[in-house]
Amino acid sequence: MTIERIVPHTIEWEAYYANHICRYMFASEFLRRRGVKTVLDAACGVGYGSDYLASFTNARVVGIDRSEDALRLAAQSFENPAVRFLRDDCNTLKEASIHGPYDAIVSFETIEHLQQPQRFLEACGRNVCSGGFLIVSTPNKCVTSPLGKAKNAFHETEYSPDEFVDLLANAGFVNVQLFGQCYTPIGRIRNQVRGQLRSMLSNPFVRLGRSIQSVLRGRKFGALLPETLDDFEVKSFQCADEISRVGVDGPFAIIAITPNKPRPLT
Repeated sequence: MTIERIVPHTIEWEAYYANHICRYMFASEFLRRRGVKTVLDAACGVGYGSDYLASFTNARVVGIDRSEDALRLAAQSFENPAVRFLRDDCNTLKEASIHGPYDAIVSFETIEHLQQPQRFLEACGRNVCSGGFLIVSTPNKCVTSPLGKAKNAFHETEYSPDEFVDLLANAGFVNVQLFGQCYTPIGRIRNQVRGQLRSMLSNPFVRLGRSIQSVLRGRKFGALLPETLDDFEVKSFQCADEISRVGVDGPFAIIAITPNKPRPLT
């Protein structure tokens, strides 16, 4: 199942929230230690990540997205005096630039949706302070599309670790530290069980039985074995080749942290 946006109070939210917020937790800890004061959350969706960044780092956060529906949900569900939600285009960051520059720009699972991702990364370079940080993630092609064709119809391009690093370098971000979001050992087992459950539920008779039970009980079923924070961990990698060598058993998402001007990430 392809889940492009999770919305509060839905089965998808219950099932996949931990997967998504894990990346924001990682970024927030990194930025909190560096005392950032302003953060741009590019392609913020319904705003839970922007709210988390503001709450955990005590920074002022601007969250942008092109979807008016998503921004309306963000304003309703994650009202926070430290967060401003704006409609903007990631290709230009025109509206975001009015409130910048930023100590950090965070953008998770965005560039694979863009026809011209380098335009977005170059716009990030113009809107992050000198010495500020870009934290960006994308699916690891070695895991999500090992045969070369993206399974997700919403993705323009998925990237190998080397391709991801080259894309950042071409936009001027050359001092890149790589991380990967992976399943923990127990998370890997639970994910295998989820796959078996999804296969079982593809049986039309099982689906019919669940529908009948749902009507009789007057409620909807919740998520089957929802993901939890214990299912995930973020690991550091020395280089793109190290991620590539792990292959399909590697991190399903690559996370890059890079300063706008080359300097150590300590």
